[in-house]
Amino acid sequence: MFYKLFSFQDSRFIFDLFLENKISSFYLPVVSNNFTNKYIETGSFESKNSSKNIHIVKDVPSYLNFSLQKLNSNIKFRKVQQYKGYLVNINGFKDVTTFINDNLNKRNRKNLISKKNKLYKNHKISSKFFFGEISKDNYQSLFKAFYRLLKVRFNEKRTYNRYLSNWDTIQEVTYQKILEKEASLHVIFDNHNPIGITLNFHKGDIVFSHIQTYDINYSKYNMGDISMLHHIEWLITNKIAVFDLSMGKTYYKEKWCNHEYNFIYHIFYKKNTILSRVKMQIIVQELKLLQFLRDKNIIGKLFMFDKLLYTYKNRLVK
Repeated sequence: MFYKLFSFQDSRFIFDLFLENKISSFYLPVVSNNFTNKYIETGSFESKNSSKNIHIVKDVPSYLNFSLQKLNSNIKFRKVQQYKGYLVNINGFKDVTTFINDNLNKRNRKNLISKKNKLYKNHKISSKFFFGEISKDNYQSLFKAFYRLLKVRFNEKRTYNRYLSNWDTIQEVTYQKILEKEASLHVIFDNHNPIGITLNFHKGDIVFSHIQTYDINYSKYNMGDISMLHHIEWLITNKIAVFDLSMGKTYYKEKWCNHEYNFIYHIFYKKNTILSRVKMQIIVQELKLLQFLRDKNIIGKLFMFDKLLYTYKNRLVK
């Protein structure tokens, strides 16, 4: 992407909000969920009057409502729509059975029940959400298994996973968030062996699914579907309205998600600087081109950057 050759600041709205409880100070530190109109108070960071001429706030989800701060009269911004996001709107559902009957077709329901029954018949399966309480030893043991399962899974897919290279940091900061109910770890066990793990972050009546993986030896049971079944049951019980699966179009997300939303890029620039205005226009046009290529399945299907990066990094190691 050529615009990355420019000097600018950037931030990622959805990850800053759910992982850090902060958003850029271009916005008022209050966000609401459009499905329930419930408000989320958050902190803010960065300065509206940055020394950089351009600031890009990436990945602003369209289902959240918020307001801009009163900006310097010299600061303007443009919106550019990018990729789709996917979420499960659980608001109003009384139980998991009602949700499944309303949102999965007959074939998918039959397949889900069959896979679940076979899994539970052939293995000693249990499931637990660690939310508000977990011992440090158990946490470290589960994160060790989490890393191993994630690495094996993405090696099987021959796809680069950016979280693996930053795993120590993720493990370090997540423990306290689980204790403070800002995050949860969902684990499916066979006996005492973890075979499916999901890391979620919690904000108000929204749960953001951040990292999910499973033991590839259990692939025939469609472990993603089994995990989703447990999640929806737990989320309804705990009065959660939205389970956000974020970006990345997959068959799994299209099957389970009953709402698609848009990710928007906000480009803040200094209007009285010619160079800033020129850069802004270049960035806008390049982002529109990238989205056009996604819409035509050229990026994301014909060219998959994470697969290319996986191949490149493995060649470097060799």
